[in-house]
Amino acid sequence: MKTWILTILLSVCLWPALSIARPLSDDPPRVTFMLKNTLGYHRMFLVEGPGIKYGFTMGRRETIPCNWPIGAKLHFTQDGETGTGLIFTVKAEDEGKTLGTDTGTSPKEVNTGSVASETDNRVQIRLRNPSILAKKVAVISYEPGAGGNGTTISVFAPKASVRFQFPVGTKVYLADNEQVNAVMSGKRIDSEKPFLVVKEDDKGRTFDIVE
Repeated sequence: MKTWILTILLSVCLWPALSIARPLSDDPPRVTFMLKNTLGYHRMFLVEGPGIKYGFTMGRRETIPCNWPIGAKLHFTQDGETGTGLIFTVKAEDEGKTLGTDTGTSPKEVNTGSVASETDNRVQIRLRNPSILAKKVAVISYEPGAGGNGTTISVFAPKASVRFQFPVGTKVYLADNEQVNAVMSGKRIDSEKPFLVVKEDDKGRTFDIVE
């Protein structure tokens, strides 16, 4: 009789512990790997998957660290929002590997009429490096109503400027390493103070990049 009672008491005590030990998140596991642009030219890409979506640009032969969920898909893109050709899908066995972008997939053609229409609604600005030294800058943008972001990492020559086009209301960030790492891991930084919020009367203006 005593053995039976002890068994019941032990089961009651262990049940909460077993419940607590259950996973509290349904998020898929993530894989850490290196992504290398093996296309041989500057290109924009889009990653989209469980809890992650953003567009980003890679220079020729550039390599970046990634921490993406299993099942995330890398696409070609022209606007950072719409995929124009699947490159690969992240798998568990990709952990620790270096994955290339030249998988034999070609970007699909996009209707140039719709692209031109979208461009007409954008404000053109320039970002200028006022320094006598070259500067590597990560420009991250969040357009109004967009689910992801646009990311462009470029080296600005001394005293040179680079042209960008954004819709009115776009938040533009000159991201530091911490912010870049956050975006590359699928997080958002648009709750932080931006470098610039694009306005209609910014058309044609040049903004100096300052630390």
